[in-house]
Amino acid sequence: MRRLVVMLSAITVSIVSCQKEIDWGLATPANLLLVKINSHTGTDSSLVEYFYDAAKRLVREKTTGLSGGQSLNSELVINRNVSGVILTTVQKADALVATGIDSILTRYNYNTATARYTSSVFDLSIPGFAVTDSTVYTYDAAGKIITDAHYLKITGLPIPLPPVLSLKNNYTYSASGSNLEMQQQDAATTPGGPLSPFSTQTYTFDLKVNPLKNPTEAVLLIRSSLYNANNIAKTVVTNTASPANDYTMDYTYKYNTAGKPDSSYGTRTPGGAITGTKYFYQ
Repeated sequence: MRRLVVMLSAITVSIVSCQKEIDWGLATPANLLLVKINSHTGTDSSLVEYFYDAAKRLVREKTTGLSGGQSLNSELVINRNVSGVILTTVQKADALVATGIDSILTRYNYNTATARYTSSVFDLSIPGFAVTDSTVYTYDAAGKIITDAHYLKITGLPIPLPPVLSLKNNYTYSASGSNLEMQQQDAATTPGGPLSPFSTQTYTFDLKVNPLKNPTEAVLLIRSSLYNANNIAKTVVTNTASPANDYTMDYTYKYNTAGKPDSSYGTRTPGGAITGTKYFYQ
């Protein structure tokens, strides 16, 4: 069960080495939009491209590249109404096609009275059974999402699984509320069983401007780093289920005249792999 939960969570995430912030300002040097991130780790490489509508709202993210000989090619399309509220997203990826899944359509529910997203849902048809993942969002008094709870329903099995809580993400923010400092995952090991710790990501930040920001929608899009006002300087990943997969990433940046990243390199421990990254604006 836990393996299935993790798989369903993972396939909805674009494989991106760096995710930054959107600048919603005018077209001055300090407010140019981030349009590309190009990263290299040894012989692996990835290019992430960002596309915006006339109101400078993110509407598409395209990733191309290879990692360990495997394709990273994927695309996330964000469909909005005239007010900018997300109605649906469509996720496509070579990795999904390899499992027989053409795309994942996620539908979002939005409460206009509170100006908050309340839930989302996606369906998957996998050979032999069908899966529905329904996510419910919980907010703190300041309007930040502090949990997303995933309810899994499976049909087509000899014993169908009714909607049960299978995965929960918990989000912890800095005292100022400007950065997301920790994300913790709890997952069930048996259908309908209690949740137990699965993994934790802890972040520290620099004091410069993160060039791609969307705090309202960061968690919805499964790109928590879009929330942050600053750039991630260190990531510590703790895998409770598989401690051998624990690792730390340390990042060093070179900034442009607007105080945004021009380039960076990240060092992974253990292993010492170095990822070089270049940022492009227009």
